[in-house]
Amino acid sequence: MRRRAVVVVALTLALLTAAAGVWLAIAATAGNTDAAPSASVSPSASASAPVTADDYCYVEAMIYYRVEEQELAQTLLRKQGIEAGASGFATGIAARNEVELEDLRAWYLSWADARPAEPPTDGPCGGHGSDHAQMPGMPSWSALQGLVDAQHPDAERRFAEILQAQNAGMIALVTLILEGDPHPAVATSAEEVLKQAAADRATLQGILDSLP
Repeated sequence: MRRRAVVVVALTLALLTAAAGVWLAIAATAGNTDAAPSASVSPSASASAPVTADDYCYVEAMIYYRVEEQELAQTLLRKQGIEAGASGFATGIAARNEVELEDLRAWYLSWADARPAEPPTDGPCGGHGSDHAQMPGMPSWSALQGLVDAQHPDAERRFAEILQAQNAGMIALVTLILEGDPHPAVATSAEEVLKQAAADRATLQGILDSLP
């Protein structure tokens, strides 16, 4: 019973962190309400370009996706005997996502006026719910439990499969965003997300193919 309680607590924290991660992800810029997107993402983006609810949807959804990726990576890295390819990929996620989150934090704060009053029922974020928990590819409770409990090589397999599903969901969302009329900064960021997703898809398949 004690072990079951520990697992339940760990899973609860993992699920809550994805939601709390939005606040944590923007904490570095809290108090700076004039924060603006980094020029590193879109140096040509016009500051006067209109920001829509879909643009804000992209920002908020990507924060949830990236924070969830980091949580999954940290879960894997706490285990023993993980293969080098999987552990190396998991280690890299935290570093690269933090760079992207710097821009997302700024957008989240400076574009807050574009946030819809109620969760949208249509468009790119239709059906995501108030906390984006229903986004395509977000792991279920049972999937998270399986990863928490798993050991090598099942841990690497579950990690890669969860990220594959999340990667596919992220591609679907970004594709919808690009089919609309996104803010220039969002368009540039979304294109980079698609490139990274394609590279990750190959890496994740390589991890799966290497497992016994």
